[in-house]
Amino acid sequence: MAKKASKFPPLLILSGSQTILRLRFIKHMTATQEADGWSVEQVDGADPMAVRDVLDGAGMLVASKTLAVVRNPHKVSLEILDKQCLVQDYDTTLLLHIEGEPDGRTKFGKWVKAHKKVHKGFPKPTEWDAPKVAAVFVVDEVKAYGMTIRPSLADALIGRVGSDLGMLSFEVEKMSLLATANGTKIIEAAEVKGAMAPIAGASVSPIVDALAARNRKRLARALTRFRKRSGADPTMRICGLLRKMVLRWLEAVYLDALPPAAAAKELGMNPWYFKNKILPAAKRWGKAGTVKVARGIATSERAVLNGAISPWTLLTATLLDAC
Repeated sequence: MAKKASKFPPLLILSGSQTILRLRFIKHMTATQEADGWSVEQVDGADPMAVRDVLDGAGMLVASKTLAVVRNPHKVSLEILDKQCLVQDYDTTLLLHIEGEPDGRTKFGKWVKAHKKVHKGFPKPTEWDAPKVAAVFVVDEVKAYGMTIRPSLADALIGRVGSDLGMLSFEVEKMSLLATANGTKIIEAAEVKGAMAPIAGASVSPIVDALAARNRKRLARALTRFRKRSGADPTMRICGLLRKMVLRWLEAVYLDALPPAAAAKELGMNPWYFKNKILPAAKRWGKAGTVKVARGIATSERAVLNGAISPWTLLTATLLDAC
């Protein structure tokens, strides 16, 4: 009896900074192979024998077809991977799971680049493309629930929540449940407003703008207003958003010897965005200032993880002092 052909090749590479899309791909692939009678194993590439064992064990039993999801694939022998790519009659598929983007400067990164045909990537979009990508994601996510949403409402949701796909997925789930309870398949403004997370209802922009302007008075007002509108302690959420921005300032201020266009290229940013949004704040804060703010944010996050009584108070005091 002829073997049933696999829906996937003997080796597949998965990477990208869009974590939710990457993990969903693994979930889909796992379900597909299990439905075809394959077993699924989690393999650590850091173990020199792990991949060899899963490959050598295939074919010994009747129902031994295996999908091996390999973490730390950069530590697997390239000789083994090259050999697996060439296999014609196979009972094992290696799914090389790269958390993030492969480092093109390494041997493994160059190997990945040379195997584009079996590489599935979910890269993080650029700053200026992120809202567009997120809008498509929201529409598709709503469609998966058997519902529809106007693109303008999807844009409005992104304007409030941001472009993080994980957060948007959470919001869409709530909106869909609310729409079902309302007996409709069309998500309208009422569902968007009714399902919006408390943290999203409090705008973060005034905090970011005040910090960028190094304006202590505006920052104090923005932080107070945000805390009043939030439910649970929002320290981690705010730290996550501010950290990304402050790290951009830090990168910019340490590239001050380069012309703005060259620095933007070095950081992979849009030149206009870098010159008009990042560079002014970086110059205003300087090296010592940006380091101080970054350290304060990290300290506040650590306070949350260590169970401090009021991490928000620490974050507020740190930011105002830095100003």
